[in-house]
Amino acid sequence: ETDDQGNLHIVEYRKVDGRKGKKVTTRRVLRPYEMSVEAFDAWKVRLTAEAHEELNKDKRETRDDFSIENLHETDMVSVDTFKEEEERIEKEQEYDRQATEAYRILSKLTPIQRERYLKNVVFHKSTVEIAAKEGVAQPSVYQSIESAKEKIEKLKNK
Repeated sequence: ETDDQGNLHIVEYRKVDGRKGKKVTTRRVLRPYEMSVEAFDAWKVRLTAEAHEELNKDKRETRDDFSIENLHETDMVSVDTFKEEEERIEKEQEYDRQATEAYRILSKLTPIQRERYLKNVVFHKSTVEIAAKEGVAQPSVYQSIESAKEKIEKLKNK
């Protein structure tokens, strides 16, 4: 979902039993570094499946709308189109492989290391900003991030 400023937020909806056995839906906005790796993987799989379903639905509707009676011979569909599609699929598979590897590596960090590393690398927060927000000393934040980087390097080389 997007907020008033147009920023994207991951929103979790959860059905829980309320009073008298009624289902109640709760809504909670997740901070980007709050989601577990497993939850993110499940979320990614679900969104990918939904996207593929939408794509297939569009293709089915397009196929249904065509009549071959008035079509003329054309070179619009060619071998190049299929090669481009194959390249797109290969790129998508490579991206998925890299994302899976990144989540595997991040899952090996401690929660504190992962949170501080993501704040520093992804959200471009300085160690001073992170320390001030967490109410801890800057050297401890720096050491956490450096330890995370060392672990990541070791895991990448495996």
